[in-house]
Amino acid sequence: MGEGDLSGGESSGTQLELADGQQRIRLLSQLGYGFLESGQTSGQTARILVACGRALGLRDLSFNIFGRIVLLEASLPDRSVVTSSGAADSLDAIDCTKSRELNQVAEEITTQRWDASPERERSTLDQMRERIGQLRRSVTPPWITILGMTVLAFCISVQLPISWQGRFATALTQLIVSLTATGLGRWPGLPKLFWAGLLSLVSGTVVTILVLIGLVVPADGTAAIAVTCLLILPLPQVIGSVADAIEGDLLSALGRLAAVVVAGAGIVIGQAITYYYGELFGMEHPDLSALAGLPTPPWYLILVFCALGAMANAFANGGRPRLLGPAAVIGAITGATNQLLSNTDWGLGMSPLWASSLSGVALGLLTIFFVLRTGYPQQVLALMGFTGALLPGLQIFQGIMNLMGEADARINAVPSFVTAGSMCIGVGIGVSLGAYLANGALAVLKASQTQAR
Repeated sequence: MGEGDLSGGESSGTQLELADGQQRIRLLSQLGYGFLESGQTSGQTARILVACGRALGLRDLSFNIFGRIVLLEASLPDRSVVTSSGAADSLDAIDCTKSRELNQVAEEITTQRWDASPERERSTLDQMRERIGQLRRSVTPPWITILGMTVLAFCISVQLPISWQGRFATALTQLIVSLTATGLGRWPGLPKLFWAGLLSLVSGTVVTILVLIGLVVPADGTAAIAVTCLLILPLPQVIGSVADAIEGDLLSALGRLAAVVVAGAGIVIGQAITYYYGELFGMEHPDLSALAGLPTPPWYLILVFCALGAMANAFANGGRPRLLGPAAVIGAITGATNQLLSNTDWGLGMSPLWASSLSGVALGLLTIFFVLRTGYPQQVLALMGFTGALLPGLQIFQGIMNLMGEADARINAVPSFVTAGSMCIGVGIGVSLGAYLANGALAVLKASQTQAR
């Protein structure tokens, strides 16, 4: 539960009437819903609401954020109370441009002088509410998401030890899965479990057909399943849940984590059906030893595709061209850090868990720099580095290979999945730590500059 209290509004708050207070608290609630829907954590949303409430002159503002639910309450000079309650439409989506423009609206609220005539202030507030409403209703065109996710799947597959046929098969599978997801989006009220299960089943079916007609070997097909299932999971919610937990908002953290668990359950169901009819067709079981002869991609090629993957994800999540450059830099630097820590030939040779977690710290530090340069929220920028360079694709791939292999290999699947989950949590903790350290350093720097003046 995220909650807070704000006392002592600006001088304009002493002049607020009941209608004015209601108008302002409704504006805050719409802003809160928009932030949650665009990928901000509860803690980040709460801090913005505090700053905006203070600027709007709302006295004794208190708020609670329970997952998707936002409750606001403020007292007015005449001792009357204004309240607002409602819920965001979702928590598992990230929209880069929407997040940035909502931040711009919040900045306008906090920097504008609210000492004009009441009529002008009311008109300004109405215009802001309408602007927020338009942003909440805006969606990324489906073709952009489909193209971005397809390129991202290809970029992730390049980092796996598979053939080029397998990489193109991964892109093709993701294309069909993305088209299916777009179609399912027109089916209102479809539970997340069934949504993930259907997409997982489509992924497995496409790969089964490709293997049966001889276009790819089972190991390459398994890689295609691993990557597409990884992208079906709302893994960015893991970072959000860790951030919420660190800030003490355990309810929101559990809500986000539950979305990942439900989607994971749907994927398991879909792949169980895939495995069943694969057995009916007598498909060959994939074998990790089949990958022994394939060369591991060189580090510089991995960095190129880390950058391209981050750009593709920015594109898929509504990022405009101005985000592509920062996304590429973040993806490349995060990938280079991970390679330096994990490479056994010329790096430090750390385990994947430690390497990804420490890379998450570097990512958190890096995102704060780009927040100041670009205006995009930290959560959006962290997503670029995470999906571009730190997704546990290899661990998921190895887990599914063992799971779909011979009976004596299946026991090895559990450690791979546990490592993948631990890596996601480690990255979330690392990103939060890096952002905390960077924000602390900025606060100290600003304080020293103020004292010098």
